[in-house]
Amino acid sequence: MRAWCGLLLAALAFAQASAAAATPAVLTLDQAELVAETGGPPRPRGTIGLPLHWDVAHGGETGHATLRMAFDAAPAWQGSAEPFAIFITRLGSAYEIRLNGALLAQAGQMDRRNDAWSSKQPVTVGFPASLLQTRNVLELRLRVDAGRRSGLSVVSVGPARQISPLAARADLARVVLPQAAAVFSLLVAVFCALLWWQQRDPLYAWAGLGEALWAVAVADTVIESAPMPWPWWGLCVLMSRALWSWSIYSVARQLFAPRPRGEAWLLGTVIASTPLVVVVALALRSSLVLGFYQAVHMLAWLVTLISLGASLWRQPKADRALFLVAILSCLVAGLRDAVAARWDASLYDESAWIKYVAALVGATVMWIVSMRFRQARREVQQLNASLTMRVRHKEAELRDSFARLAEAERSRAVLAERERILRDMHDGVGASLATAVRQLESGQAQAGEVAQTLRESMDHLKLSIDAMSLPAGDVNALLASLRYRLQPRIESAGLSLDWQVEALPHWQGGDDEAMRHLQFLLLEAISNSLQHASARRLTLSARSDEGHITLALCDDGRGMATDAAGRGLRSMRERATAIGGRLRVGPASPGTCVELSLGLVAKSAA
Repeated sequence: MRAWCGLLLAALAFAQASAAAATPAVLTLDQAELVAETGGPPRPRGTIGLPLHWDVAHGGETGHATLRMAFDAAPAWQGSAEPFAIFITRLGSAYEIRLNGALLAQAGQMDRRNDAWSSKQPVTVGFPASLLQTRNVLELRLRVDAGRRSGLSVVSVGPARQISPLAARADLARVVLPQAAAVFSLLVAVFCALLWWQQRDPLYAWAGLGEALWAVAVADTVIESAPMPWPWWGLCVLMSRALWSWSIYSVARQLFAPRPRGEAWLLGTVIASTPLVVVVALALRSSLVLGFYQAVHMLAWLVTLISLGASLWRQPKADRALFLVAILSCLVAGLRDAVAARWDASLYDESAWIKYVAALVGATVMWIVSMRFRQARREVQQLNASLTMRVRHKEAELRDSFARLAEAERSRAVLAERERILRDMHDGVGASLATAVRQLESGQAQAGEVAQTLRESMDHLKLSIDAMSLPAGDVNALLASLRYRLQPRIESAGLSLDWQVEALPHWQGGDDEAMRHLQFLLLEAISNSLQHASARRLTLSARSDEGHITLALCDDGRGMATDAAGRGLRSMRERATAIGGRLRVGPASPGTCVELSLGLVAKSAA
């Protein structure tokens, strides 16, 4: 048995060797004789090793390069009638390819500097076996433009059926996958744009803009004939990448808010200098300027990532962590691509990494968007559950009321309710109207001041009406009522409302009077921010922990003196004391933060 196995293995080895001997070889040409012409007399011939990265070897110069590669036909090619092919991963910008004096292919205009044509896709040129000789000369004449990755990669020559797999792999890496990445980014951009159109969330707007810009930048890697004259198209692509960088930072600002101003100033200054850098690079005819710009840009991002990482360490969140990893991956890939494009000639024919790695940003954005959608859906469900509980609670109260009270008791309850409404109207709406009358009679008040007083009066009236249907102790319902009534006023004042409200437990101390005190305390705090803070964002957060409900209203305005003895601040402190809460008014970074802590267990009367 062992002998039969040995014979079988020997037969297989012989068959493989015979097949290898019968298979024509593919020649790899990695040496060339170079003649460079850059405006003066042609430089002496010299033998170089491929790949040739023109920007590295002759940075800042534009002209022509002729490369000749001599090779002997492989013995297996003798007498072959099958078609042959030449495969080149990268070359450019314009080119002419000749084999033994016969022109095989050409692209672009050889005599026009910075022509729109720029070879970015792999090149496969077929030719008949009759062109082959025992000693062959492959000649490539290139128009080389500074800053456009001109040059020549290693050349492969062989039968077309063996060249075809090499070309397919290169086409997949350099054409198909970038096109797929561009389409993916475009789909993410459209999705985010639709969400922004519905919800007007700045995060969706910046994410959609960034993905659209990145789709343009990635699509450029497979566009061989630019739609605009050079260098304007190059500037457009560079600006697309720069604005994509700013869009990504803007998304990070939404996720990691608030951010220091110096951080945005650093990155914004580098991005804003992009057109100036291009002008200087063209004037000096040096790609080193763009290399220096890329280094500064990456250094600015490194500083930004360190700052974002510190924020993540203080407040860890899954969306922040994933987005930070995606940005860091793009930075690493961009650093590698910068080295390949400006300094390392051996990486000339390698595909850029960032056009693939940046898909992580799009995927992360999609994940964040889906999580926000789930959160919004959960809030709607919680609101529906709260409304259902309110309905059930009201039905139970009505049943108990009808069972326990007679007609006389109902009349007394109606009278008491009328007295309460009149008292609220007298203290709130009446006082505001009286103030408006005094303003008008004095003749010194501005129209805007009188209008503001009347708006406050209307808010007091609407909230007084809402208070009639608020269930005792349901702080979620109270906050929902405030948002419904005041959000149009907040947005018309130029402020964006950041709503960070969790599902809160029942507040045992929240009887009707306490709920009204809480309602008007929050109204006073919001009015102070609208009138005095000069803010752009108003954040209302509510959470429960360790037996307390904590409500916080923060703005990013100019701040206020915490020891001020104004009527509004005194009123808030009095209402907080009346409901057994602890009120803290202090500075934020930036702005002012009003924080109220309520005990979940009602305090017994002393």
